[in-house]
This record gives sequence, structure tokens and C-alpha cells, in this order.
Amino acid sequence: MNTASPVRLALLVAILGLGGLLAACGTASTNPAAPAPHAVSGGLAQGGGTATDYSGADKSATSSAGPAGQPASNAVLTAQGNQKVIQDATLGIRIKSGAFWDSYNQAVTIATRFNGYLVSSQVGDASASATDAGSVVVAVPASSYSDALAALRQLGTATQLQVVSQDVSGEYVDLQSRLKNQQAQQAILLDLMRRAQSIPDSIAVQNQLSTVTGQIEQIEGRIRFLDQRTTYSTITVHLFTVAAAPVQPSLWDRSGLGQSFATAGQAFVAVIGGMLVVIGFVLPFILLLLLAFGVWRLLPISMRPVLRRPTSS
Repeated sequence: MNTASPVRLALLVAILGLGGLLAACGTASTNPAAPAPHAVSGGLAQGGGTATDYSGADKSATSSAGPAGQPASNAVLTAQGNQKVIQDATLGIRIKSGAFWDSYNQAVTIATRFNGYLVSSQVGDASASATDAGSVVVAVPASSYSDALAALRQLGTATQLQVVSQDVSGEYVDLQSRLKNQQAQQAILLDLMRRAQSIPDSIAVQNQLSTVTGQIEQIEGRIRFLDQRTTYSTITVHLFTVAAAPVQPSLWDRSGLGQSFATAGQAFVAVIGGMLVVIGFVLPFILLLLLAFGVWRLLPISMRPVLRRPTSS
């Protein structure tokens, strides 16, 4: 027992020192004196490079860059190929009626031509009506973003163009630094885990290791997301047609005479129809009477029935 107590005490002291080191690293990462990238506008995101440690940079060159001694971080990142910019665009394209599917297929073909791919699309509705509008979302490499955007604008008449750029270079560099710090802490905890001589010490180190491992996974996931979003730019294309303008009524229709003549024609047709109905109803009786009269004329005179008037007494 006397031998184990100093070892446990040393382990606890090491864990407490590790907590202090974590706090110091967090403070250093949020130090306002550290270089932070500024927002930039325009430009294309170049291929993702690896993060670089700027702690050994020439301080004299850094202090002289920018107004009031502020470091020009974006210039450094751009020069070293580490600038990370997320670029998204939205296009509204008016196309000819009946040409929707041709334009849709052309949009997908353009994305493929620039080594991109179809992200999603929304076409038509549940009513199964004629398709004359829809949206296509494509992703293209950031290096081909401007060319692909120009090609998509040729699908029809561009009525809308919205471009959004977000510089995430500072966040990317910060994530790389945090990842290195957390990986260093993970290595220390793994070494402590191997040297732990009691179950309580092992549990204490394991709890710390689980927390650090979870933070590493979160950072790596965010880095992968930024790599994907800055390597490929997304373009949303809204394809639609414009309904034909309604035909203006002529002077004849606006005067009301056309409607009057139309009403009179409908009344005439109705009268003629009524007369035909009456004739169709009476015609069989007329034919029967004509047939009876013909039979009566064909009989000899002696056989013809004679209508006699009643005699008075």
C-alpha cells in the first residue's frame, strides 16, 4: 500500500497538470494577439492545402503588413495556397416553352463537362401536369466555378444571379491547430493509460481520453466538411417558362354586338330544334292518316264505307 500511494499521487498530479495544459492551449487559441484572417470578397477557392504553423514566421514582416500593424493573414494564406472560400450561386433562367427537359439535360451535361456532378433536382409536382419549371443543383470544382457559371447562363435568358462567398480560411487554420493540440493530449493520455497501476486511475484517465477523442472526431468532421465545400462549389439553376400573354378582345367583341349576334343565333337554333321535335312527334300520325286515305281511295265505290247522317223520327 505504501508503494502504490506515491504512484497514484503522481498519476493524479499528472492528470491535474494535463487539465491545466488543456486550459492553456484553449487560452492560446483564443488569444486576440494571434493572427486572424480577414473577410475577403471575390476570388476562387484554390485546392485545399495543408495547414501551416505560422509561429515561426518573420515577425518583422508580419508587423509591417496592413494598417495599424495588423497582419495580412489572407495574403499569406493565398500565397501559400491555403485560402478556403465557400462559393454558392443561384441562377434564374427563362427558357422556351416545351424546352424544359432539353435545358435540364444540358445543365447536367455542363456539370459533367467540368468534372462536376448532379447534387439534387426538383421537377414537376404531384398533379402530373405539364412540366415547364424546375430546379437543378450541381456541384463543380472551385477552379471551374466561373466557367461553369458562364456556361449555365447560356441555357436561356438569365433573370436572376446571386453569388455568395464565405472565407473560412481562419476557421480552417484554427481547426488544424486545435486538432494537433488534441492529438498531442490524446498521446499523453494513452501513455498514462498504459502506466496506470490501479482501476480508479485507469477510469480517471479513460474519462479524459473519451472527452479528447470526441473532440478530435468533431474537429476532423468539420475539417472534412470544409474541404468538401471549398473544393466544390454549388450552383442552383431555376428553369422556368413564361405563360403567353392573353389575347386582347377585338373592337367587335368589346362593343357587345358580337355577343348579341351570338345570342340571337343561339335562339334561332333553339327555335329550329323545337320545330324539329314537334314535326318528329306529329309526323307518324300524319303518315297513318295518309295511309288510311290511300286505302280508302283504292277500294271500289260500292265497298267504300259511307257516312250516313242520323235521321230524325
